[in-house]
Amino acid sequence: MSVDHTYPLRTHVVTSGTFAAVPQGFEGGVGSLRYAIKPEFQTVPAVGDASRVLFAVPRGHALLDLAAVNWADLDQATLQRDLELVSAAVLDHFPELLKIVAAFGPHGTDKQQAEALEIAERLKLTESAAAKAGGGLLGMVVIVGACLFASCFATCPPKDGGETVPPDK
Repeated sequence: MSVDHTYPLRTHVVTSGTFAAVPQGFEGGVGSLRYAIKPEFQTVPAVGDASRVLFAVPRGHALLDLAAVNWADLDQATLQRDLELVSAAVLDHFPELLKIVAAFGPHGTDKQQAEALEIAERLKLTESAAAKAGGGLLGMVVIVGACLFASCFATCPPKDGGETVPPDK
């Protein structure tokens, strides 16, 4: 299923904040896996009072920090259960998975993000719900992320030197 977009593909992200672990956000996560995904924290001026700053957390990106992971925290049986949970959701609830992704896209709203959490919990696709069901999705994110990093970094930077060209150029 293809989804048509009316906006250009995002080829880069400019950041000015700090990416920090929020392990309490991954209830049920095992050990170091709770430190693998780091949201960005930015300081922004308070509306109407530039002498104060507030924290903003952009919802469209986060850092996958593979170096934070102790590989002993990965468990084969947990990963197998994760595959079952994700497979069931893909087979039986694919349109709802797309809603979750859209909620964190360029036009996602707070309301859509709240609905995304409700859907993810119902499908047992939050860390807490997956852990209660015998899984724990952070391990899957780490494994898949490492595999995707391997494929990306195999050609970045190019072996023959020179400039890396974004795929949309």
